[in-house]
Amino acid sequence: MKTLDGKLFPAAVAAALLSTFAASLGAFGDAGHRIVGTIAALHLKDTRALTETRKILRPDETLAEASVWPDRIKDPLYEDGDTPMFRLNHPAHDTYHFANLPFQAERYSLEIGGSRTSDIVQMTKECIRVLRGGGRPKPASRLTQRDALRLLAHFVGDMHQPLHIGTAFIPADGPLHFFIPARPDGWRSTLGGNALIYGPEGRFNLHAYWDSHAVNITMQTQDVSAFAAKLAADVKPAPGWTGKGDVEMWPDEWATESLALAKDAHRGITLLSYKGPDDAKRVAHRWSIAQSQDYDDRARPIVRQQLAAGGYRLAAVLKAIWP
Repeated sequence: MKTLDGKLFPAAVAAALLSTFAASLGAFGDAGHRIVGTIAALHLKDTRALTETRKILRPDETLAEASVWPDRIKDPLYEDGDTPMFRLNHPAHDTYHFANLPFQAERYSLEIGGSRTSDIVQMTKECIRVLRGGGRPKPASRLTQRDALRLLAHFVGDMHQPLHIGTAFIPADGPLHFFIPARPDGWRSTLGGNALIYGPEGRFNLHAYWDSHAVNITMQTQDVSAFAAKLAADVKPAPGWTGKGDVEMWPDEWATESLALAKDAHRGITLLSYKGPDDAKRVAHRWSIAQSQDYDDRARPIVRQQLAAGGYRLAAVLKAIWP
């Protein structure tokens, strides 16, 4: 792997990234994913793609419902008819939800540390390949079409939450600041914002802010269906929402776009102090942060844009698979 300046990214760093980032939690919250799925269904009205998705999903199961399954199965107590075999074939499924490149990166690439062959971008491509391939699952991926469709619906939403692609690194010693790691040691990961805490007793973190809080303050009192319908009507597709070339390359474009928004998500964040591990010792290193006074106001339009774009793009992918 390579650093941003083209130098080799040490293999030890890449290995540490994978093991460390496995602790990253969450995604767009339940509401965010349901909004993306609902908007996609609105864009799929009267299309072959909607007919094909209904053949794969269970009767009365919507894309909105399908999109939350990949998070639900992270709970070891959750069970349904599909979960046992999926977990057996994909024991690291919780690590499929992110690619933690330095947020300063200009583009997504497998040559940059923090990406990997089973990150969210590569797994989204695999879902597309499985759905394009027809009825029988590919032995190499061990994904059924039902697995692939539900994962795809979820991963498209995840990639439109900026901290699922770009993360921050902080030096292990010295003044607190965000920087780009270039050697195997001397740095710590913020785990896509999970380790950047704020609020009373540090009960909140920056990743959860973008997953849920920013969505909630943008939705205000509207429910998922009403908010999704309004977004679909009010936010017109931008030219950049349309993918270029083969559909399997579209996730790279979304990840690169998300990196730009990850820069914005870290703008206005002040590192206050090093806090050490949490009580449960799930996160080894944490930092207390403060947000700028205008942070909520800057987040709302980003959330509106990303939810609308995620829904539009999920529909576009499905229409590309089933024109």
